[in-house]
Amino acid sequence: MSTHTCTKAVRWTTAIAAAAVLTLTGTGAEAAAPVSGTEAVVTIGANHAQPLVSPDGTKAYVVVTGTGNLVQVKAIDTQTDAITGQVALNTSQVDLTAGLSPDGARLYVANGQQLSVVDTASLSVVATTALPDQPRQAGWNPGTLTGLTVSPDGGTVYVVQNGPTAYRQNGQGRVLAYSTAQPAFTGSVQVPGSFTGTAAVRPGGRDLYVGSSGGVVHVSTAGATPTLVGTVTGTASALDYYPAFTQDGTRLFAVANGSNGGQADLIDPAADTVTQHLALVSGFADLRAPQLSADGTRFYVAKNDYTAGPSVLAIDTATGSVVPAETVSPDEDALDGLAAGPDGHTLYVTGTIGTSGKLQIIAN
Repeated sequence: MSTHTCTKAVRWTTAIAAAAVLTLTGTGAEAAAPVSGTEAVVTIGANHAQPLVSPDGTKAYVVVTGTGNLVQVKAIDTQTDAITGQVALNTSQVDLTAGLSPDGARLYVANGQQLSVVDTASLSVVATTALPDQPRQAGWNPGTLTGLTVSPDGGTVYVVQNGPTAYRQNGQGRVLAYSTAQPAFTGSVQVPGSFTGTAAVRPGGRDLYVGSSGGVVHVSTAGATPTLVGTVTGTASALDYYPAFTQDGTRLFAVANGSNGGQADLIDPAADTVTQHLALVSGFADLRAPQLSADGTRFYVAKNDYTAGPSVLAIDTATGSVVPAETVSPDEDALDGLAAGPDGHTLYVTGTIGTSGKLQIIAN
């Protein structure tokens, strides 16, 4: 298994207690604390795997390209590490992005030019909706999909898309809103920049932040359709493609695209300003998939360093500094995705060993 230094038990206990408080039922009774995953390396497909974890920690879901490059969703029991089911989405695009509803009942996969909805109880596709055509000139191709996130109330899915393309030309990217109740796409907004990353909804659900080549973009989701508020100054040159919020919504970490090295910015969303520039690693590194821990004290970021090997960085949310003692070294040759378990100390890492896609469960 991977060689890493375990997080102190006090953080485990605090994280589990915090997770239990967050899962209070409407009657005031406290729900059971989420379970921890059992360490393992599970073969799950070919490549481009994206992991998600159920709110109770008992299931991991991996969206991955498999045989013939067909996209599949696989369910893994986190206690036995067995694949318990799978469903094919019958699409063959390699650019895919996925998200899970807050209650864990629905899994959303944006792939190609469509959105698929998977019922996690039956592991079956319950809806497939084509994206509305992107504003583009004749002969231009629609942009690839780069990000997907679900609102805190589960009512809206936001899909992020690159701008349309032609030979050496690119249009503006956009964000689409999909109503889970209708179900249908209900609106969209263009964002500055041709190339987009992922998106993060501010706790409270009325603001969305999107990483793009035009900067970190603030989109209001308060109305019936998303609207552009503005761009955080200084983030365009930083190429902050991967945003993630702290639990209280007062700080936004935006991690830079690999071409800009191992950097990130700490943003105050109240003023839409950068308050601190963070040099997470020295030299070049491909950073992606920032994830918040259950207790809110850590961000985990997947790092591909093709000289030293991949790792998962642990970042102190209070200081913005890397915590070396809590950084882990997965067994994969390269990392594709990362999810932090709801128990507070299990990490779910997807990547490849040789030509085989793997899900690695790490007790950190």
